[in-house]
Amino acid sequence: MKTLFSLLVITAVLFAACSSGSDSGELLSKARGFEDDENPADALLLYEQIARDHPDASEAPEALFRSAALYYNHEKDLLKAATTYELVCDKYPESPFAHRGLFFAAFTYANELGNLDRARVAYERYLAEYPDSSMAETARFELDNLGKSPEELLRSLQDAAPPVADE
Repeated sequence: MKTLFSLLVITAVLFAACSSGSDSGELLSKARGFEDDENPADALLLYEQIARDHPDASEAPEALFRSAALYYNHEKDLLKAATTYELVCDKYPESPFAHRGLFFAAFTYANELGNLDRARVAYERYLAEYPDSSMAETARFELDNLGKSPEELLRSLQDAAPPVADE
């Protein structure tokens, strides 16, 4: 009897573990569908549910990243977007979404929120953790030009350009 009971408990645990993974996959698929149908509010609710209820699921980093994008693009909550992008990197540093999240957080702090101190920390962290990433050169450029006005940036780019030879 104890063996049968133990077998039932193990089966229930395994079933719950397997179904939670498929639940997060189904939720992610539904959320993407809502985004495709231009229903960002419902997509955001599902992405948040995945991140909250299935934090260890393989879909969680993408769900958190997409939540941040919706906060930025549809909710216009730039601080929430930046902190959520940063959270992707904090919680899932090995995810392909981690380096993108940290870069977008730094960019949002600098160019949307004007929080240059927080942007500097995020860009420096980005370069320390992802020095060979596809966006490292852009992060270095952003860091080197942090706080410059468009006019100052244009002037520094022109000053750095090689002289044009006379024909």
